[in-house]
Amino acid sequence: MTTQTSPTVAGPIEPKSRTNAQIKFVVILLVALGLGYISTLFSLKTEEPPGSRFPPFGPFRFSPTPLLQFHTFITTVEIVLLIALLGIYVKVYSDTRARFALGLVGVLAALLLNTILTYPLVEITIGPIGLGPGGFLPFADVLEVAAYILFLYLSLE
Repeated sequence: MTTQTSPTVAGPIEPKSRTNAQIKFVVILLVALGLGYISTLFSLKTEEPPGSRFPPFGPFRFSPTPLLQFHTFITTVEIVLLIALLGIYVKVYSDTRARFALGLVGVLAALLLNTILTYPLVEITIGPIGLGPGGFLPFADVLEVAAYILFLYLSLE
């Protein structure tokens, strides 16, 4: 019994396009990290709302500022990576009209909305939005960011 092989549609990846993808990956990652750092500067300007029942450091005996800064940083990186992935798959869908790509666009848009709604700077500005688990779970964000980085790298290949 012989097996048939189908010809490849795109052919092998040229070294130049692979280099361009790697450059895009590094640029997107640097932009994400830079915006993450800038966003931590805004998380320093938090104040207790007037009439708060907690002392200046909240119900805890430690300052939440470092945790808030880390959460703001990692969530900003997450938002940038999701926007980059969303842009890639919108382009893939517009080029191919593949339903799979459209499904990825929908999932990425939902993840982006969830991330924005639980963004620490949004919670600081307008208060927590009761549509799901609250903020201040930065370690889950670290795992999500690692997955987005891998997803972005594979998407640019």
